[in-house]
Amino acid sequence: MILGIPAAQLVQVLVVPIAATFAAGGMVTLVMMIILGIVGLVARTLDWWFRTFSFDGEVLRVDHGVLSRNRRSLDVARIQQVEVQRGALMRVFGLAAIRVETAGSASEPEVDLRVVPEPDAFALRAAVRASQQRMGDHPVTQDGTEGPPAATRVLTVPMKHVVISSVTGARLLVLPAVIGGAFQFIGQQVGNFANRVTNYLIEQGIAVDPSELTGPDWRLVAMGAAGILVLSVIAAIVVGVLRDGRFRIDRDGEDLHVSRGLISTRESVVPLRRVQLVEVNRNWLRRLLGYATVRIRSAGGSTGGDGRVTVPLLPEQDVDDLLSELLPNVPGIPELHAHPTAARRRALFRWWRPALFTIAVVWLAPELLPFLDHPVVERAQWIVLALLPINTVLALVEYRQLAHGLTELVVASRRGALSISTSIAPVVKVQAVTNRRSPFQRRLGLTTLVAHVAGPGAVIEVLDAGRDAARSLHQRLSAHAASPTPVVPDRDRQVDDTAAAGPAGPSGRSEASTA
Repeated sequence: MILGIPAAQLVQVLVVPIAATFAAGGMVTLVMMIILGIVGLVARTLDWWFRTFSFDGEVLRVDHGVLSRNRRSLDVARIQQVEVQRGALMRVFGLAAIRVETAGSASEPEVDLRVVPEPDAFALRAAVRASQQRMGDHPVTQDGTEGPPAATRVLTVPMKHVVISSVTGARLLVLPAVIGGAFQFIGQQVGNFANRVTNYLIEQGIAVDPSELTGPDWRLVAMGAAGILVLSVIAAIVVGVLRDGRFRIDRDGEDLHVSRGLISTRESVVPLRRVQLVEVNRNWLRRLLGYATVRIRSAGGSTGGDGRVTVPLLPEQDVDDLLSELLPNVPGIPELHAHPTAARRRALFRWWRPALFTIAVVWLAPELLPFLDHPVVERAQWIVLALLPINTVLALVEYRQLAHGLTELVVASRRGALSISTSIAPVVKVQAVTNRRSPFQRRLGLTTLVAHVAGPGAVIEVLDAGRDAARSLHQRLSAHAASPTPVVPDRDRQVDDTAAAGPAGPSGRSEASTA
């Protein structure tokens, strides 16, 4: 009842007492926290008492509610993923949380059992997998018996790569602000006390007048900035190692088992048939080091709220090997075709627009607001002019990276400047195709194509493709989206011609058509 409280819910409950601390005395805050704690404990107790679950091999049922009773039933065929989470305290007490997802549960799990005994959690996940395997086809093993093949290790992320991922990712950009804010808060509290001490010493004639004091010691400022940077790096490494340490992916039959975490562990099962989209991301620093991050999007949402499993870091030469495991019969990133030179003008316009807007605001601000006429503003006016050449370089880099590709099995698109992203999706997962053409794109003969893939927020955007290439891509992807079975557009005419002249097989179809 206590360990099952989600961290986000606990923070929401504590917002009011923390706010009351600054608005009332300590006793009022203490009484409020006690009342909220008692009410929360009673509610959790009643919820635990009336919550039951069962699984009969076909349907997972969960009954919950105190005054209003609710029953949720999930057919095993509709279950996409079953994830087992074990926090640090849960592991101490031998407990675990179960998250059961279906294709329609993008933001919240269909079933979230917090918490159950750890053996029950793994037993439920094994029972669901066994039932799903019984409903499907079982491959024949080498000894002639039917059953799923033995589990094989697909990927193991070394601790060195986890550390590199922590110090080269976006998390490192957030921590300095957090640490700086914490230092500012502490400094304000310490500063008030120091001011009172200084005033007392001045009154006693022990200290000098503050007006005689010099300005800040820039050496200390530099040391403080360096200290914040070091603490940010250390904090990023600690958070990354605790979250992604011992990251590994195993393949058991047609399922991927993903596990990670040192203290709090997280284990997910991603069916290969539910993989909707694979994204290969490389920011500028990781490109220099030869690494990439791979995100796997699936139909369910337990892997990350939006159906994502993120491989922290992977050498670029190993990306194709991982893709061949995630997307069967796909050897790696397909051949990509560059976009026409007209797309360069669009890229320059996209990057020049914010730069010119910023320059105009900084240069016109002193004219519209005279009180901003200051030497600092004058220096800023000349500094912002550097945005124009910088954004020009980024626009040219983005243009060189624009590319897309289509094979019989997958569609792929690449874009980006500072961070290059390559998205690959099976063509059978494409649900709809959209073409967008602004007046400027029509004038340049360009089209932006968006392929909507099954899954929460999964799309592939082909930015500024040539008009003829976009039209052909639209037609071929629309054929896949409209057909319940895979379509091979390149071979349609060849198959039809061969079928007209080839010998018919036992089923009445030609041998070429059957093949």
